[in-house]
Amino acid sequence: MNRNDFIKRTLLGAAGAAALNQPFRAFAASRKPAADELGNFEPIENVRIGVIGVGNRGGSLLKQVLRLENCQVTGVCDLIEARVERGQRWVIEAGQDKPKGYSRGEHDYRRMYEDGNCDLILVMTPWEWHGPMCIDSMKAGIHCATEVPGVQTIDECWELVELSEKTGKHCMLLENYCYTREIMTVYNLIQKGLFGDPLHIYAGYQKEALYYNFNADGSLSFAGEGVIDHWGNVYASHFAGPSAQWLGINRGDAFDYLVSMGVSGKSYQVYAERFFGDDHPFAKNPPKMADVSNTMIATKNGKSLSLIHDTRLPRPTRHYFRLQATNGIYENIEERVHIGDHSPGDWSVPRGLVDQKTGERSKGDYSRREWEPISNYYEEYQHIDWKEKGDMAATSGHGGGDFMMLYRLVKSMNRGDYPDIDVYDLGSWSCILETSEDSARNRSKAVDLPDFTRGKWKDRKPLATYFA
Repeated sequence: MNRNDFIKRTLLGAAGAAALNQPFRAFAASRKPAADELGNFEPIENVRIGVIGVGNRGGSLLKQVLRLENCQVTGVCDLIEARVERGQRWVIEAGQDKPKGYSRGEHDYRRMYEDGNCDLILVMTPWEWHGPMCIDSMKAGIHCATEVPGVQTIDECWELVELSEKTGKHCMLLENYCYTREIMTVYNLIQKGLFGDPLHIYAGYQKEALYYNFNADGSLSFAGEGVIDHWGNVYASHFAGPSAQWLGINRGDAFDYLVSMGVSGKSYQVYAERFFGDDHPFAKNPPKMADVSNTMIATKNGKSLSLIHDTRLPRPTRHYFRLQATNGIYENIEERVHIGDHSPGDWSVPRGLVDQKTGERSKGDYSRREWEPISNYYEEYQHIDWKEKGDMAATSGHGGGDFMMLYRLVKSMNRGDYPDIDVYDLGSWSCILETSEDSARNRSKAVDLPDFTRGKWKDRKPLATYFA
């Protein structure tokens, strides 16, 4: 076992699917004029779904799909035949007809597209395949949705955007963090004006997750291959996604530029020594990569987003969102908010103002403002889907986000609504990987972020059906 064997496949991670499905890299900086706004779904009473990748993550999402109404799993694809057979068994046990299986090789998913029995493809495979599978899906006239982290290069993002516009088929991101009860309630509070104008968000993906990156024999998993040797934020969408929605990115505002800094990495070496021994390649020759990534993003309208990616150092899990707005603040750790004119406290008298005649200071005290639990706002402001399906969602992973994400997707196709997370969002959240890498490797230089809407963000409105 040597280091070259460990990382030879990461060439795919560096170039994304460019190595698999040329010509990704041929997409230069100049873009075609924006197409007309992508339309709504054509209403589909019973959505036929094909799933690609039914390992741990894909298998768990397949189980959630089978809990939904008005959809049917018609195809199951995986490189491992036993996984396909297991997925088919789950579908039958859920009371549906046996779906067709596809496991003849890494491109057998295309046969599922050619069979023409799918309205939607769910891509839940290793990262470098997300782009090619979505591209082939849209070329076949099928809507698609991919697991995070979406795609890995800016060129892939543009490829997906332009192909979605050309074909009229939606390409979406399965970002479950956008669908928890709290996250959706905060969005609704913003849309209803309670927070005023959101100005800054601090969001941190903070958990000890090196176990994602290694297999039991000490080799790298596909997740490990996707992040090795990187200095930027390799997994941004969990926290960039909800933050972007709160800030109105691509719908009234847009990301402008970012700066990023990586903290020199030691974790792979320490982990390898502890669990695989001193002879492990990483114990002897650790990769040069960041253990912690800090990224600051500025928006066109002068707002900011601070993203931290911290998943390799020993720590308790502490995913963090803090929203600061002109009329209040939200913090997810304590599940609390303070909203002006609503939360307890005294907002009427500013603290410490000096009377120019008497020289006395006012006795107003901001410290009298008090936090309150965000649950105080659930009855009036949580999304109607959480009111109606919250019990079902609560039993799924990621705070109920797994179920609600898929429920909302199928429901939008049933009703003919525009998707919650479209291809422009996929591009804006995914491109943080490449741009933050560029910044971090070049002394935190400012790097412009692409505008995948080509200026349409100025006129695009918040989704009318998202939190109605």
